[in-house]
Amino acid sequence: MRVLMVYCASPEMGPEQAGGIAGYVRELALELTALGHHVGILSSGLVYQPAGTGLEPFWRAMEPYRGIDRLEVVNSPSLAPALWNFARADQDGTSAALDAVLSDLVRSWNADVVHVHSLEGLAGSCLGACRSVGSRVVMSLHNHHPFCPQVYLMRGRRQPCFDYQGGCACIGCEAGIDIEHERRRRAGEVEGAGPSIPPPAMPPIQRFADDGSPAPETAELWRRGHKLWRPLENEPPGRDAARDVRNSFGIRRQVMVEALSSCDRVLAVSDFVRRLAVSMGVSSEKVITMPIGSRSAERFKTGQPGRGSEGGLLRLVFLGFNNYYKGLAMLVDALGLLEPAHRGRVHLAAYGPGCPSIRERAEAIRPRLGGLELGGAYRPDDIPDLLSGRDVGVVPSVWWDNGPQTVMEFQSFGLPVLGANLGGIPDRVVDGVNGLLFRGNDRHDAARQIRRLLTEPGLVGLLRAGVRPGPTLAEHAAEVVRLYEQTLQSPSHAEAGQN
Repeated sequence: MRVLMVYCASPEMGPEQAGGIAGYVRELALELTALGHHVGILSSGLVYQPAGTGLEPFWRAMEPYRGIDRLEVVNSPSLAPALWNFARADQDGTSAALDAVLSDLVRSWNADVVHVHSLEGLAGSCLGACRSVGSRVVMSLHNHHPFCPQVYLMRGRRQPCFDYQGGCACIGCEAGIDIEHERRRRAGEVEGAGPSIPPPAMPPIQRFADDGSPAPETAELWRRGHKLWRPLENEPPGRDAARDVRNSFGIRRQVMVEALSSCDRVLAVSDFVRRLAVSMGVSSEKVITMPIGSRSAERFKTGQPGRGSEGGLLRLVFLGFNNYYKGLAMLVDALGLLEPAHRGRVHLAAYGPGCPSIRERAEAIRPRLGGLELGGAYRPDDIPDLLSGRDVGVVPSVWWDNGPQTVMEFQSFGLPVLGANLGGIPDRVVDGVNGLLFRGNDRHDAARQIRRLLTEPGLVGLLRAGVRPGPTLAEHAAEVVRLYEQTLQSPSHAEAGQN
């Protein structure tokens, strides 16, 4: 079987440079190659040529990567990552130029199945272009990009977007960048670093007195219910809001939804993502939930039963980017709400880009934590050492996190998970069985669950005993192949239209 994977990043970039989706796509491609399938990975939206060589998009083949064909679209009118393209995001839906490139590429490469993992750097109409030459098309929803031009489905990357107002709420949501300048920079015509869009502001730091009581400014913020501290439920925006179309951003979402509905299959990485896609208008007959697999699950060890935390330290560990969405700041705030005696029994370790910057927030907690261990970026091979000796992994996301891979990492090493009841986290964390859940972005509820881990005899050990890994990458790849085979055996869109 010839399978063309589509993602904005090329396979050699991996998760260290391009995030978790890039790592997953690469690992899945390698697994399918090992099963005897011919696999290619197509990237787009990253590579540009000087204006003197022509600005029209085209595709080219590169040197293979570990047996995987490497292809790329050059001069795409849509930049990747998607946030860089926000100033032109209303054009993401349809691109005749990209459709022509994709149809020629898919025909020339002779793809049986085109598996799209992101449309960043492309356009929604490219899905139809791939189908038009006879390939079956599968789309995986790893993020919210089809429904939100800045990917996170949050207003200004700070507040959940429940109603995009037919696209009117998208206006001014992001400042965007000078796209033509960035194209020229990537083509080597302009020197200097790439664009910088300021990240969302972190919530205000909670301050406490030496006796552990909240400082006056913190008490006042609690009283007023600061907007960045508002809890979030795990319900997608309503169906009626998604149908409203008032401007070009609204048309973008409408075109994306129609494009997804025309795919042979749409794979949601969690049940929340499936519900979200259907609420946006994607055909419920096309969307199925298919969790991804992990190589770390192959290394699963049950280990010794958890020793609990009575009289000792509760060793919590966070892995991943320290940005607003991933909720490390929220976690530290929750620890600050613990009684001083409980707070002093918590050891927090956090590793990932930006994690050392959390120190100021953590130092505001008085008395000090039982321990604080901070580190920056890590490689996948470092994970076993980073998780050694920990009691509980923490996934405190404050947005509808599609399907965080850190949950799988923790469970693969036998750690129960303390997680927000948001996005795909509750798909893998069963409250009271293999971890504990708290209401999303609710500091007081997170503190309640941490307090339980500290005070309920045997709870950590009980949760550890309930931990099981998710699917291995080999198991997941076999499931994906079965789905490909089913789509190839079913009538094509053209055949179905003739019946």
